[in-house]
Amino acid sequence: MSRGWVTSSKGFPMRGVSFILRKKRFERTRANYEKNTRVFSAHKGKLLHGQGTEPLCSMVYGKMPFSWNGCELIAVANVMEMLTGVQDLPRVVYEFELNNMHYVFPSGYWGTAPKKLYRYFDSHGIAYNSYRKAEDFEAAAENSSCGIVSFWNNKRSQARLWGLDFFSGGLHTVAYRRSGGKYYVCNLYSKDTSPGIYSDISQIYLEKRFIIGYTFKGV
Repeated sequence: MSRGWVTSSKGFPMRGVSFILRKKRFERTRANYEKNTRVFSAHKGKLLHGQGTEPLCSMVYGKMPFSWNGCELIAVANVMEMLTGVQDLPRVVYEFELNNMHYVFPSGYWGTAPKKLYRYFDSHGIAYNSYRKAEDFEAAAENSSCGIVSFWNNKRSQARLWGLDFFSGGLHTVAYRRSGGKYYVCNLYSKDTSPGIYSDISQIYLEKRFIIGYTFKGV
């Protein structure tokens, strides 16, 4: 594990002036883990599609349902299944909440900033490359076994908040598997039940909508 990454309540900071708020947040994290584990118990070991479908839409991150904010978590769990054969989505959520991976507010309203996902992979010893330019990501994706890509849902506006654009309909993050020259994209749409298949990874986003991409070589 990388330094500073918390995996259990023992590492969760419970001291200082904000003790009461931290304690309350941890109690919610623990309750979410219990609920998510119960809801998701029959779905481990599978690639995940459609965050607006069961059981994903009944899971929670912070105070919000997965149908609203779960895409980064689903993408990470899918990549872990592709790379290691172990997909434990409730555990991914638990660790993200313990490590305050929510963007801005722990309510989870704005989901997770995709540029922070590297922290999870670093902590679990998963080798990756990340790209801030679409053309660099697209070239690297051709030689990857799987990956993650984030993009804006609508045309970007000029307004910014803490470096991210929350005035263009939000963003979406998905995982893909590359096989036979095709990209099999998980959870591209909220009601998906199977992967979308594309010959070019750029087909899932339009010009200037790319945010960040991660590529993985596999094991």
